[in-house]
Amino acid sequence: MDLHHLSASSLKTWKSCGLQFYANKVLGVQSETTHELTRVGSAVHHAFENAVEDKDPHTHLETALNEQEVVTEAFRERAKEMTQTCIDWGWYDGVEELDECIAEKEFLIDVGNGVLFKGFIDRLDIQGNTARIIDIKTQAKKFTAEELRTNLQASIYNIAARKLYPNISGPIRVEFWVLRHEIQAVTKTEINSVKESFELSKQGKVIMDWDEKVFPPATSGQHCRWCPYIDNCPEW
Repeated sequence: MDLHHLSASSLKTWKSCGLQFYANKVLGVQSETTHELTRVGSAVHHAFENAVEDKDPHTHLETALNEQEVVTEAFRERAKEMTQTCIDWGWYDGVEELDECIAEKEFLIDVGNGVLFKGFIDRLDIQGNTARIIDIKTQAKKFTAEELRTNLQASIYNIAARKLYPNISGPIRVEFWVLRHEIQAVTKTEINSVKESFELSKQGKVIMDWDEKVFPPATSGQHCRWCPYIDNCPEW
C-alpha cells in the first residue's frame, strides 16, 4: 500500500479488520459523522493543550466544546467533570521540579524497514534519564490487564520518546489517565523499545507491502458497528 506512515490507531484497525483499514486508507471511505462523545474527548484534550501557559483548562474548555460542536448539556457537564478530575489527580503537581515538561509532542519515527509511525504524546515529563508519559483517556471502559500489557500506544510512545530524547535511558512510566475510572500505568524499558520496534517494523512492512489491488480479508467483531464500509462487507 502506498502509505507514508502508520499510527497506533491505524495498526489497531488493521489487526481488528484488514478490510476496514483498506476501505479507509485505500478506498477513502470515511465515517460521515463523529459521535458527540468522541468530540467531548477531543475538547478535553484541546483544553489542556491550550492551558499550558495559564494552567486554567476550564477557561479553554468552553471554547473547545463549541469548536467541537458539543451541544448536549449532559455531555458538556461530563467534559467539565473530567477536566476537574484531571486537575484533582495532579495534572499540574510537581511540574516545576521536572527537567522538562513537554505538552502535545508530535513525532514521526522510523521503527525499521522504512516503516514510519506518527502520533502525539499528550505530555512527556523528563527527570534525569527517566520519564513519564501521560495520555488522557475519556473512554467509557478502563483497560483490562492484557490490554494494558500489550498496549500499542504505550509501545510506540516508549520508542518515540527515546528517539526524540536520547538522554532517556532509564524506565519510562506510561500513564493512561482514564478519567471516568482511574490512572492505569505500564512501565517500559529500553529493551522493550528494541524488541517492540522490531515487531512493529515487521507488522508495518506487511501492510506497506500489501498489493493495493487485493482486498484484505474482513473480520467481524464489535468494531463492525462503527465501520462505514459495513454495507459492502462480505461478512455481513
